[in-house]
Amino acid sequence: MGHDTFFQYLKDTDAKIKQYFRDSETKKHFRPSHIYDGVLSYLLRPAKRLRPAMMMLSCGCLSGTDKIASILPAAAGIELFHTWTLVHDDIIDNDHMRRGQNTVHVDLMKKGKNDLDLNDEEAEEYGRSIAILTGDVQHGWVVSAFVECALTYDIDPVLVLTLIKHLETEVLDNLIYGEVLDVQFSLQDFPEQITIDEEQVLKMEWLKTGVLYEFAAAAGAMMGKETTDFDDPDVRALAGFASNCGIAFQLQDDILGIVGDEKQLGKPIGSDIREGKKTTIVLQALKNADSVQNNRILSVLGNRSANDGDIAEIISLFNDLGGIEYTRKLASSYLDKALPRLHRIEESKFKDLLYSWADFMINREL
Repeated sequence: MGHDTFFQYLKDTDAKIKQYFRDSETKKHFRPSHIYDGVLSYLLRPAKRLRPAMMMLSCGCLSGTDKIASILPAAAGIELFHTWTLVHDDIIDNDHMRRGQNTVHVDLMKKGKNDLDLNDEEAEEYGRSIAILTGDVQHGWVVSAFVECALTYDIDPVLVLTLIKHLETEVLDNLIYGEVLDVQFSLQDFPEQITIDEEQVLKMEWLKTGVLYEFAAAAGAMMGKETTDFDDPDVRALAGFASNCGIAFQLQDDILGIVGDEKQLGKPIGSDIREGKKTTIVLQALKNADSVQNNRILSVLGNRSANDGDIAEIISLFNDLGGIEYTRKLASSYLDKALPRLHRIEESKFKDLLYSWADFMINREL
């Protein structure tokens, strides 16, 4: 199956998810207008919808097309869960662009200026505060969307409750754990305070990204097979596939954040360097650097005032010192772990799309 078929599936998924958000009566509760606009901002922008696609493809692998329409609210719910974390993450990282447009807190800062006549300092604080509350509303919508699978469709209520409990405990706690580690790692200076190794970075990558992909696959599989058993062999196979692909995705994301196309990515290149993100690219480059190169990297890493010339120089060093290529090979190694998990799954168009999905994880440019 070619990539064109896969991209069409993502396009169709995006259309279904957006339509769900447009049609949802839940929106009538979003007040005032700044909350309404903030909640829908990222949701209606162009997006890959990889997590909803993973949920629906996993469901399709075990049920054919029979259950997919019934789990659409849950697929929208997993996109909502991902989205509230992005809103909060953008505040933590002080990012100004997301998907080629202003981040939610920047948009709300401007609304504070224009609608409430706030000064610059007041507007900046307002933007951050209302964006946090925006994420909170989105998080609440997640539960409502999952519940709809039981109230409106034919998904077992006990299964829905099982999935919600798992999402709002283990998945949430792991994801927050990963975000805290990312913040802590970014604040550690090389070399005096550094206690970070590759194993810790990969753990953080999985917690931030792999854990939600794993849940999307497990939830889709469980709804497709109508089981509440997370240890069902088919559920474990699809969850393990998605988990490893999720790490590959994040490693590729680290690469694209340094050498990608800013217009395609919709966010500034080099922002991870200015924020001091500790990635396998950084660790490998420092491992191979001489003292002069080491000092130069450390003088720019975490320097939010670094200019474009500084960033370009560090990117060149990351490339010359093998950090980027090492991370690319590391991402491929996680796909090697992921693909055998699908062997027990019966052949279908959904399984073929998962193979295409895996290839996209490390060959994507956006």
